[in-house]
Amino acid sequence: MRCWGRNQYNITSAGRLGDGTLANSSVPVGVVGVSDATQVSGGEYGTCAVLDDGEVRCWGRNTYGELGNGTTDDSTMPVAVSGITNAKDVVVGAVHACALLDDGTIRCWGRNVSGQLGNGTNTNSSVPVTVSGISTAKAITAQFNGSCALLADQTAKCWGENGFGQLGDGTTTDRSTSVGVAGLTGASSIAGGRYFACATTESDVQCWGDNAYGQLGNGTTTNSTTPVPVGGLGTATHLTAGTVHSCARLPDGGAKCWGYNGNGQLADGTTTDSSTPVAVTGLAAVGTIAAGGYGTCATNADGAPHCWGRNTYGQIGDGTTTNRSTPTPVIAGLCESAPDPGFNDVSASAYYADAVAWLAAMGISTGTGPNTYSPNAVVSRKDMAVFLWRAFDSPAPQGANPFSDVPDGTYYTDATTWLAAMGISTGTGPNTYSPNAVVSRKDMAVFLWRATNSLDAPPHSFGDVPGGVYYEDAVSWLAYVGISVGTAPGVYSPNANVTRKDMAVFLNRRGCGTT
Repeated sequence: MRCWGRNQYNITSAGRLGDGTLANSSVPVGVVGVSDATQVSGGEYGTCAVLDDGEVRCWGRNTYGELGNGTTDDSTMPVAVSGITNAKDVVVGAVHACALLDDGTIRCWGRNVSGQLGNGTNTNSSVPVTVSGISTAKAITAQFNGSCALLADQTAKCWGENGFGQLGDGTTTDRSTSVGVAGLTGASSIAGGRYFACATTESDVQCWGDNAYGQLGNGTTTNSTTPVPVGGLGTATHLTAGTVHSCARLPDGGAKCWGYNGNGQLADGTTTDSSTPVAVTGLAAVGTIAAGGYGTCATNADGAPHCWGRNTYGQIGDGTTTNRSTPTPVIAGLCESAPDPGFNDVSASAYYADAVAWLAAMGISTGTGPNTYSPNAVVSRKDMAVFLWRAFDSPAPQGANPFSDVPDGTYYTDATTWLAAMGISTGTGPNTYSPNAVVSRKDMAVFLWRATNSLDAPPHSFGDVPGGVYYEDAVSWLAYVGISVGTAPGVYSPNANVTRKDMAVFLNRRGCGTT
């Protein structure tokens, strides 16, 4: 997975890019520890993904439990949503999220002040709760403080905030249990915006709710508490909605958008709002299309992503912060295209060359000397600490240095202090870090695992990793996400030393995933 754009909501609430840092990025960065995602959804303050085994992972702000892991602690990296192992899709609103399960039910978590969890209460929940009255859902979408589901009979139900009629039931009354969207039949897809929603039917596209900028597409700016047809569009194969604009992929592969256009999010080359659909320019054969708050992204015939609209925080992914009113290619980030660092002792054909280039470009290691990386040198515990600390953008450590064998003021003092504060390593004994000791493969596994939220994983198959040892779960996770499959079939070599080339590969795969 790759994410880009704004990563920090405020000084204490951030992490929606999932790369372990708080830094915004105008180019794609890797989501830490994820290599098998099948679906993804970004919300106001966080992001969630479905993995291919049906688990859900979320990251970002967690004030109301919107990460679903039973806490209210923010996370700059993915954490597992509690109790979900059979998800098909996930959607994220402002401060809540919902997952569609393979049995047609829906579970939601996070803030519930408007009933957006759909369980008949207004009580927040930091773990998933079941949406009442829905057992045949085929698709889901999230609004700012609400959600909607497309059902097997091609009708739809919505729940949550309804001040603009965004639930489509003919009222402006909030609902903590699902209500039917009035008059909507034959629906095949559904998309939620901030305070509105749209659905495709067999003959047209219909929208309901807030219409201040023409986002309902019916030629007016009048709100509607029931569905109204989008003018001049006809049928569509896919819908998406941002804060106050909508877009549709057409059967011929083209795309049209409507609503607010102050940042160029309609992609017609202007910044003029439109209450009826206008054609997206310069992008033929659209594959998928997805809208964010004030922007949109789509793939072309080759699968290459293009984005347009607001770009204040780099959310277009073109390496700039300039708004774009036409589709602009997303450029490759460091995971895909790190520059050659110029190390004389790293051959371009070496299996670790790309990983070393990424490491250098990230500022994790600039080598051991001029044009020298020393790939075969072993990694000490102090250097391991520095590598991990820099991978997290060198955060200021919390608390005092706890280790008597780590002098204040060394290049690794802040790193080891941070490592201890994060619980990644509390040392080798009381007040002892052993900075010059060599890192073994088993300890490397533990460091990386703890630095990635100690996620669960299926059991490993290594014959030389006994059950019940302190590093067993870490090795299982390392193998599961593809960071290391061992040194030979069925062999992990837990006591072998870690070299600098191996460390580059391990960190690169942790930060960028595997292909």
